[in-house]
Amino acid sequence: MLRECTETEFEAYADFAYELALDPSKSGYPSYRDGIKTKQTFMERLHRAYERDDEQLLLFVRGGAVRGLIHYYWIPEDRYLQTNAFCIQEATEQALAEFLSFLGERFPGYELFMGFPAENQQAAAYLSGCGFECIEDDYNNTAFLDKLPPMPEASGVLPVKRENYELFRSLHSRIEGDMYWNSDRIYEKLDDWSILLKETDGIAQGAVYYRDLDDGWYEIFGIDIRGETEHPELFQELLCAAISDARRRGGRFMTFFCEKEYQQTALACGFVCVDNYLCFKIRLD
Repeated sequence: MLRECTETEFEAYADFAYELALDPSKSGYPSYRDGIKTKQTFMERLHRAYERDDEQLLLFVRGGAVRGLIHYYWIPEDRYLQTNAFCIQEATEQALAEFLSFLGERFPGYELFMGFPAENQQAAAYLSGCGFECIEDDYNNTAFLDKLPPMPEASGVLPVKRENYELFRSLHSRIEGDMYWNSDRIYEKLDDWSILLKETDGIAQGAVYYRDLDDGWYEIFGIDIRGETEHPELFQELLCAAISDARRRGGRFMTFFCEKEYQQTALACGFVCVDNYLCFKIRLD
């Protein structure tokens, strides 16, 4: 069964949950095997749930013993739900079934997003069988910026500001679909973003966009390329430009979830693969 995890219980089971978080077959995303996040990161992030009204920690109890811990949060104005830890020692299918039933009663009409490493085969198979749509199947990569050699200088790559934002919108609006960080939301928070764009004769050819997550840790949220054919040279040019720019800003790490067709390019730029990432989505009715 699932029940709310008290603050005292979290202190008692946090070590147990963290050990599960390090096992890709028994945990969900975010990954704590990326060489960036630490045990302290895990403890502090989950503990903050007790200071907020839009997050909750749950314990999964089976046979009278605690077998897992779940952390999730919600954004009411967007009717958005996401797990932030799904650490289950055994009976993953049962934990998922109880969790979905719990959320369905409490958050009807919300869209739920859950991320897992492909190694968690039980979770992936169960969610696929429950009608979840796999909206992302790519590779989680880390770049240790202070260990990389200098990147080649890019030509014709310029920063995107409010005055030239429409160039970026012309690219991003083509692929944004129902993703959370669409053109309008990025524009609203533009001061939080770094966007580099390659243009030729006033036409945007490609762009990379990323954010500073915390203390020199950057995450690339996407690289948009004009057209429908692969352009590994342009992709690499933008990726190298982002690495160079982040280093100039004092960056130490960079995270990048890369599509399969460009994964070899990311590795050639110095990224290290953490694992194959799957993101599932469903509307709770």
